[in-house]
Amino acid sequence: MMSGIKEGIYMSRKEIEAIKERRFRSIIRYAFWRCPFYRKKFKEAGIDVDKIRKVEDIEKLPFTTKQDLRNAYPLKMCCVPKEEVVRIQMSGGTTGQPVIIPYTRKDVEQWKEMMLRAFYLAEITSKDVIQITPAFGLWNGGFGFHFAADAINAFVIPIGPGNTRNQLRFMRDFGTTVLCATASYPLRLAEVAQEMGIDVKSLSLQKMLLGAEPWSDEMRKRIEEIFEVRTYDIPGLTEMGGVGTVGFECPERNGLHMWEDNYIVEIIDPETGEVVDDGKEGEVVYTSLNREAMPLIRYRSGEVSAIAYRDKCECGIEHMTMKRIKGRTDDMIIYKGVKFYPSDVEEILASYGVVHYKIEVGNGIRIVFEGDESLIPAIERDIKEFLGFKPKLVAVPFGSLERFEGKAKRLVRLDEVI
Repeated sequence: MMSGIKEGIYMSRKEIEAIKERRFRSIIRYAFWRCPFYRKKFKEAGIDVDKIRKVEDIEKLPFTTKQDLRNAYPLKMCCVPKEEVVRIQMSGGTTGQPVIIPYTRKDVEQWKEMMLRAFYLAEITSKDVIQITPAFGLWNGGFGFHFAADAINAFVIPIGPGNTRNQLRFMRDFGTTVLCATASYPLRLAEVAQEMGIDVKSLSLQKMLLGAEPWSDEMRKRIEEIFEVRTYDIPGLTEMGGVGTVGFECPERNGLHMWEDNYIVEIIDPETGEVVDDGKEGEVVYTSLNREAMPLIRYRSGEVSAIAYRDKCECGIEHMTMKRIKGRTDDMIIYKGVKFYPSDVEEILASYGVVHYKIEVGNGIRIVFEGDESLIPAIERDIKEFLGFKPKLVAVPFGSLERFEGKAKRLVRLDEVI
């Protein structure tokens, strides 16, 4: 099994382009003939699918949005009969009408295969004890990890979210070597471990696969120092099949290798919709090339990133490399002409050892953090120098801010900030 996974990771640029071209032509026609939504959308845009032949033609196609998916509830965009659907998952971050993603058996296998690529690069094997803390439910979090861990016959602890004390006991008692979690959860684990008198460095932990929320390089350093582990950023969204599907970090950790044989990745200007040059930040747009139940064409993810480079990586991978997800378009803060994301602030705070904070945005910006008041002048200076604005900084005692066992809520938008 893993030999085939290795071939997918290290295929040549020529092979990648050939597969991408073939699958692109096929998926456009498949979506047109199988999905009334795309047939209508393409016709309204004046698209002749027979003239969509090369990957470069993708820019002629209209975007798919989250609202389109909400309107399609429950299965209006499904391309297969209901009898061929083996499961559904629900996309996070929505309000009102749910976003439901159906899967065929082939889609589940594709999810597992992409996760196995991540496990291969992180050198996770059958000898590992893998503790999975994301949820097992309609939110897809835990399943991708479980599919891959089960496939390699690893020792799996499918514990799910919450009950941090139990999480730590299991880590200690079963010798967990790999932790799968949201990016902010290790910080909560470290706090509770201290309360329990557990030295996290004494645990058997070696690796962490962290995702579901943006986390800065400084936060990565902090987590690795606390636990003495190696961390990997695992991207992925339910609309593209789930956690770990679209790409992964190699051991070089210079960005996310995007699996171009399965996905076309574009970066667009979120306001104009135009594709931007490599290196320029914008909204990530995905096209799934190898999914059966509900492939999405030019799906606007809301994620913010940039293409880092397309050359062969030092690790030997020739799939393109995208920068780690910086945030979401709806998380962008505009203050006195300055645009920034919570992860930009986190980078500065974490460099001073600050890991618990919240950003309140109203008629001004207030950053509340757990730490000593003596840090305020230096943090204020760095935010002004690197981000270009001056916030109100408030230091509060350790333990004052809310803790999260899932995604951390760092940004609070208020009508008024004192």
